Amino acid sequence: MKRVVKQAEVIEAFRPANKLLDDAVDSARRLTTLERYKQLHPEIGREAGLKRLAGQARWLLIADGIAASIGSLAGFGVLSTEQQHNSGQYVFEFPGGIFTVRREPHDETDADDGKYFNEAFDGILEQAELADGIDGDAPLRVYLSVSQKAAVLKVCHPTLNGDVLKVPLTDLHVPAEPMPGLSPKPARSRARSSRVPARNADLPAADSSDPKP
Repeated sequence: MKRVVKQAEVIEAFRPANKLLDDAVDSARRLTTLERYKQLHPEIGREAGLKRLAGQARWLLIADGIAASIGSLAGFGVLSTEQQHNSGQYVFEFPGGIFTVRREPHDETDADDGKYFNEAFDGILEQAELADGIDGDAPLRVYLSVSQKAAVLKVCHPTLNGDVLKVPLTDLHVPAEPMPGLSPKPARSRARSSRVPARNADLPAADSSDPKP
């Protein structure tokens, strides 16, 4: 039977990294508030510029925070090199695929959102000298998209037919449905994640504090 990616599969795969991802996101958000950047950079009078600067710093803090700790988790690791990190390219592995931190949440009005996701990831993999062992054809390709208000895993896979599967990080706190071969878990309410058609996207609106890629 043809494989179909489900919300529970993504949640189960990322749950071991739940605390690590939460800590990286929370720490970066605390350090990149607009109020803090107004104090740090009084020479910048334009608020939009301060938001863009804070967004760039938030992305870097999250990516470096993940890179520093993700290797301690079984099945997770850093596939990109320090040279790639210096160029702003981060690729991590997780049980089931590869993921990266998206610099800017995609525009929900972009009709080609799902298509662009895959092309952008291909660009990361093709434009850099890949670390040993990286799998450009990994089963799942995931973006961690973070704004000052939302953090979402956005999943791409051929079986989604160009759609994007959204899994808020908060869903990792909720026990997922049992996967085949795993011991049953206590019953829970349905996950809040959603599969969103790329041509009728319902993704979080881009936060103006996030820089362009």
